[in-house]
Amino acid sequence: MNYPATDRQRRFLALAEPLARCFAERAAQHDADGSFPFENFADLRDAGLLALTTPEEYGGLGADELEYALTLERLAWGDASTALALGMSLSNLGQIAEGHLWPDHAPALFREVAQQGAMINTAQAEPEMGSPSYGGLPATTARRDPAGGWRLNGRKIYTTGAPGLRYFITLATVEEEGQPPRLGDFLTPSDAPGVRIEETWNALALRASGSHDVIFENTPVGDDALLAAREPGQPDPRAALGLPWGALTLAAVYTGAALAARDEIVHFAATRKPTALGKPLGELPNVRMRLGEIELLLLASRRMLFGLAADWVAAPLDARPALRQEAPLVKVLTTTNAVRVTDLALRIAGGQGLQRGRRLERIFRDVRAGLANAPIEDVALQNAGKAAVDAEIRALAQGEQAGG
Repeated sequence: MNYPATDRQRRFLALAEPLARCFAERAAQHDADGSFPFENFADLRDAGLLALTTPEEYGGLGADELEYALTLERLAWGDASTALALGMSLSNLGQIAEGHLWPDHAPALFREVAQQGAMINTAQAEPEMGSPSYGGLPATTARRDPAGGWRLNGRKIYTTGAPGLRYFITLATVEEEGQPPRLGDFLTPSDAPGVRIEETWNALALRASGSHDVIFENTPVGDDALLAAREPGQPDPRAALGLPWGALTLAAVYTGAALAARDEIVHFAATRKPTALGKPLGELPNVRMRLGEIELLLLASRRMLFGLAADWVAAPLDARPALRQEAPLVKVLTTTNAVRVTDLALRIAGGQGLQRGRRLERIFRDVRAGLANAPIEDVALQNAGKAAVDAEIRALAQGEQAGG
């Protein structure tokens, strides 16, 4: 593929390349400890990449979706945990900028990101509710404070990057006297009184992502902290935009990790010379077949990932609805391919690949998190199937009307 194709893409990748190699050297220890890689984010801040998707007018780099996907994929080659936490912040900022959301808050937020390296992420999922994408009211509540502002109470789970965040976009049930409950998004500083991070993330995959629980205990926020409110059942205003930032984030992270697995296993196949064989494993036909399948899967993933991003950037507005329908499928395809790539790599490596602390073993675990990231495969495929059938029903109805 002809990337990087522009000076800006080359500049962003030049910033990412040395960081990715540095992250790869640190990743094993953070994975073993389950520790958050603060030093990685200090490096990202110094390189200006925490403001990659912040508009240039506020001091950011103003990356579009394609520039973002290229850069994040390379960083994920170094460490998927770091890339996912970074991507959550960058994709939220990209959505806010492209969707012209929250004009009363966005300029100050963008400046803080560009000048201080602030990071943000949503705090939405809960122990009982699960992901908010499935509907339901959160148990986290926001009630009016008689002294002014709001008080937040509740617990959020899977808050990726929590130790490094400056702000949480906190989803809560807004409870006001005499009014039915609403859903509200509150911009909550991480150092607000009553905010506490409980280090609960001890998972198989992405162990350094800091996806801990965040607890709000009578946390005060100002009147203006309410970014947006909506009735239960109404879509999140960011999701309603149909922007592809979320899907591109996940696709780039897991494709970047799969590329790292490919590089590891190709090096192994080229250099491993069993005594009984007397030549590199890579000369065996069955090993070459598996390596060939890895190349096939990665080609498909990268064509889909960068194709969607490039099409979105170049497409006129009337073409974007069709691209929106593709985004969940791109996420499903790339994450499924990443799992298959690492499975094939371990089949080639055998027992060598199973050793804890080896890069291939870590990547094998990390990419499996993609299967649990929303939208999950079943939902995305059912929605795509429904759209295909609905389109055919409409076409048949139009044909009957045309025929009289």
